[in-house]
Amino acid sequence: MRAPDKRVVDERPAARSLALLFCFAAALAGLHTVIAEFDWWFVLVLVALVMLAIPAGVRALTPRRWAPPLVGALAFLGILTAFFAPRTAFLLVVPTEETWERFGTLIRRGSDSIEGQSVPADTDTGIMFILCLAVGCLVLLADLLANAILMPAVAGIPVLVVLAIPAVTGLDRTDPVVFALTAVAYLVLLRAGSPLHQPGLSLTVGALAVATALIAPLVLPPVAQSVQTNDRFGGLLAGVNPVLNLGSDLRRELERTLLTYTTSSGDGHYLRLVSLQNFTAETWAPDEPTFDTANVPQRMGDPPGLSADVPTGSESVFVDIASLGSPWLPVPYPTTGISGLRGDWFWDSDTLTLTSPDDTARGEDYRAEILSVQPTPTQLVTAGEAVPDGFERYTDLPADLPPVIGEVARYIASDAASSYEKAIALQEFFRDGEFTYSEEAPVEQGYDGNGMDVIERFLGVKSGYCVHFSSAMAVMARTLGIPARVAVGMLPGETTGELEGGREVIRVTTADLHAWPELYFDGIGWIRFEPTPGRGFVPTYADEAAPGVPQAPAPISPQPTPTPTAAPSPSATTAPGERPTDDEADGSESGTGWLWFSGVVLGAVLLLLIPAMIRAIQRAVRLSRLERGQSLADTGWREVLQTARDLGKPVADTATPRVAARSLAGSVPVPALAGTLSAIEREAYAPPSSLAPGQRRADQVREVLNGLHASASIRARLRALFAPRSIWQPITRTR
Repeated sequence: MRAPDKRVVDERPAARSLALLFCFAAALAGLHTVIAEFDWWFVLVLVALVMLAIPAGVRALTPRRWAPPLVGALAFLGILTAFFAPRTAFLLVVPTEETWERFGTLIRRGSDSIEGQSVPADTDTGIMFILCLAVGCLVLLADLLANAILMPAVAGIPVLVVLAIPAVTGLDRTDPVVFALTAVAYLVLLRAGSPLHQPGLSLTVGALAVATALIAPLVLPPVAQSVQTNDRFGGLLAGVNPVLNLGSDLRRELERTLLTYTTSSGDGHYLRLVSLQNFTAETWAPDEPTFDTANVPQRMGDPPGLSADVPTGSESVFVDIASLGSPWLPVPYPTTGISGLRGDWFWDSDTLTLTSPDDTARGEDYRAEILSVQPTPTQLVTAGEAVPDGFERYTDLPADLPPVIGEVARYIASDAASSYEKAIALQEFFRDGEFTYSEEAPVEQGYDGNGMDVIERFLGVKSGYCVHFSSAMAVMARTLGIPARVAVGMLPGETTGELEGGREVIRVTTADLHAWPELYFDGIGWIRFEPTPGRGFVPTYADEAAPGVPQAPAPISPQPTPTPTAAPSPSATTAPGERPTDDEADGSESGTGWLWFSGVVLGAVLLLLIPAMIRAIQRAVRLSRLERGQSLADTGWREVLQTARDLGKPVADTATPRVAARSLAGSVPVPALAGTLSAIEREAYAPPSSLAPGQRRADQVREVLNGLHASASIRARLRALFAPRSIWQPITRTR
């Protein structure tokens, strides 16, 4: 007599895979606080779906646990190649050396884009590649932990990584609703991982833990921020183009300390990080950094254009950086020398900005010797309107600059006799009360940025923050032939009442981040103006209330009227402020829309068909194994019981084959059922030589399955196809 086959077969991988999909879908939704729009979510969920479906399909074909993760990883590599680097691959999916180079380029571009954009960021190709790569790897790891190593509880760690991303970028960016949904999905994953003998107690404890995590932050006292915080992601993360980060950093709900400083005079100073002199249609940008190792900070060059007869003063500024992840060093302009720096820092001869090739400003403690340049109104008027040789680049403008920008500038300065008077007129145009300071209006009305289209719209709406005021004044100055650039840095900050070395300590926070225009005057050099109302202070040489400073002349012609038209809707592939090409303008928006719509529909169809595909693969594999002579109880009969359960004709788990057959007798042809039952009993107790051929047993099982389907209603058959109970039961079953 042959002993029954006692192998234990895990029937829960499909349920665990579905639970993992819910976990990732919920956790990925939390990225909406750091990534703009929401169409990326469908793409990432589709990636998660495919990366769970492929191992599930392999798992149904072979019992080897190493096969699904390996095939899934290879398939993922092929999918990444096909979507992001098909032209570099063999047969579109097999990566080559050029493919790996392309992947490296995409990662670099994505990293630069992440650093250069404010939050929430717009997705470009580089960012999308990084997201797909990260999500695919995390999903494969979670599937490995849950279904290959059979540790579903530990599989929640990759999900937690996704859930933690918003919290890493800012404490105010965690969505409690997303957290709760992900927690619930994780409880479902645990429920699908193994049968719980006390499901009510387990779910109650889990629900209480989730509720406690959500309520605790609301009732506990807030944690005070330390001035000396050095958290990795604290403060300003200035990247490739810091002006793009200003809006997000200014809108921080949690104010962070960037630095403290003291001065020998006790006065506060604007602290400049970098100057932006290159204006394109889309944005202002700095020059590419160059590192002249001879330009050490201990002795810096003279300010460009400053003549000896311009009044200046000197003093020392002592700066202690707390939390400023910037490759530029904050110093007043102009600085003549710096001591006490630990890293390698070099200054640029044109801008006097200090940059490090491999360090950030965080943690630096140094002393800067500075000049306080105070030209007289007479000197500024005498400077005239000439543009010195080599400064033409500071008047460059895009050929397609909206005409209204220049028209408004000429209207404002129509009665000004010198570049200095024109500059005063531009500054007062923004400060005379018609314009308002708002960090929210540009976001709400869709013109946040600093490109020429944004400036045109800003002039019509007349509301924005420092980026808009400084960009607009600098561009308008260039239309009048005045060399101009934009400086990015910080306002002087506020005194703390504390003393250090007998000097009063001044604190600078993220609320003090600022941008302002700098204009060049021959014989004087670059000097600051302040067009942003309600922020900072106007220097003496530009203050109409100061003696000798000319009043802004009254315009003598009708004012052009910029129209605050509705902001255009950027496509999914267009960055903020980016102007689409003519070809893109004709069809990219509709084409991209159809692409996303098709992707969403395809993802929904695939999601709907996953249970049906899993059951079809299971059925085909079991019958194939039965035909090859494997155990009927472990293949065909298991399929009979699972099909009956799917069709709403459940058989008790403890029922013997004979009892189960009596339960199903009214639904299937009796001869086929009797033959299958006889074959199971022979298999358990008779010698192998007496068993019927595998093909015959498989045919009997197929006849039983056909009978079960024929006896069920159309509604039951549809439910068995799209929502089979045998897959959902491990999640919903309670006992």
